[in-house]
Amino acid sequence: MAFPASFEAFLAQYEGDFLRIAYSRLRNVQDAEDAVMEAAYQMYRKWDRILAHSNPRAMAYRMLKNSLTDFYRRRAREARREEAARSDPPTADDLMEMGQYDLLDAAMDQLEATAFLQANCVRLRHMAGLAYDDVAQYLDITPGAAKTNVSLGLAKLRDLMNLPEAGKGDS
Repeated sequence: MAFPASFEAFLAQYEGDFLRIAYSRLRNVQDAEDAVMEAAYQMYRKWDRILAHSNPRAMAYRMLKNSLTDFYRRRAREARREEAARSDPPTADDLMEMGQYDLLDAAMDQLEATAFLQANCVRLRHMAGLAYDDVAQYLDITPGAAKTNVSLGLAKLRDLMNLPEAGKGDS
């Protein structure tokens, strides 16, 4: 199947960003790749609508977010249908790897519930490693608003996680 050249160029340009965003949410490389491919399929199906949008990258990001939200729901439904019991219990290493993100994930969930834009700005800037200009493009806001929301979001995260204020060091 031949894809439109504009779609291939768009996906090639932003696939790395999409993967970083997905990984920051799902914490598993294979799951992130699967979710991005599902989102890319949705983007392809609605490519004309994305091109007609005033900010195509923001619309594609929304589609990616929806794909990430649905990813584990779909997995859970499939697992229930298969009724496959896991024969080997998780190892201590598995539990340690999952547990290292618990405090951050819980705080991010709280932040997302109370300050959705700040949570998204922090996630894109610090967890996906995007520049402020890219964060602004994905969320369809100005770069200044992205910086402000990241700063406010980090302060709220610090409070939610009970972390000490970053003080000034001895100079």
